[in-house]
Amino acid sequence: MRPMIVLLLAMVCSPAAAQQTHDREPSIQVSGTATVSTKPDIATLVYWVTGEGKTPDAASTALATKQKAIVAGLTGLLGQETRLSSGEVSVIETRSAECDGPGNYNNRPRLSEGACTVTGYIASLRGDGRTTAVTKAGTAAGLAARLGARDARVQSFELASPADAQRRATTAAIADARARAEGLASGAGVKLGSLLSLNDQNAMNDITVTGASQRAEFAPPPPPPAAPVEIAVSPRPIETTARVFAQFAIDR
Repeated sequence: MRPMIVLLLAMVCSPAAAQQTHDREPSIQVSGTATVSTKPDIATLVYWVTGEGKTPDAASTALATKQKAIVAGLTGLLGQETRLSSGEVSVIETRSAECDGPGNYNNRPRLSEGACTVTGYIASLRGDGRTTAVTKAGTAAGLAARLGARDARVQSFELASPADAQRRATTAAIADARARAEGLASGAGVKLGSLLSLNDQNAMNDITVTGASQRAEFAPPPPPPAAPVEIAVSPRPIETTARVFAQFAIDR
């Protein structure tokens, strides 16, 4: 039985011993970082549209008329490939200011009588745009306001393919790690060996927001009396950073 026990112990201990031997091998451990700058190729817009009327239909009709003019105007300016979407539609009642007197906390429900008689309706929606015509984004916000939008703004500048920028940053970070390791090896008077391990230190979260695309399905209105006021925009480059941890062997 004794030879069998010795053999089993040897089989159990050998992997751990081999791992310890690997850990004791001389190596150089470094981190590499890099940042790449990329000109944004996507601009996003946001705006609100409202319509007022004495009845819900009147308010909704006023809203729809404005929205159609805005969609047609933005599509004509930015191109047919521009993605326009809308949502957050609401139609609310309006009452006189006296209905909001003392005691009406937290906008509690009220009977539609006296000072709280319904005086009309306000319909509203939020519009969003995504376009590759980055340089025309400021002009588009001004045009949307001319055609009836409120709070029209350029919300952000983005990259159509952030993954490409991340790959370029990661490649540069790996090159930075190797350069650091070579500098350490040269200073220590040793020769840098092969790459033993490489870890990506980036925490990436891809968020995609989708919505129903909206295209103009009607005859465009007559051209405006004047061309849109041009508002030049020059967005800053988008910086993408990568960080890696690398371990290199030291050749004997």
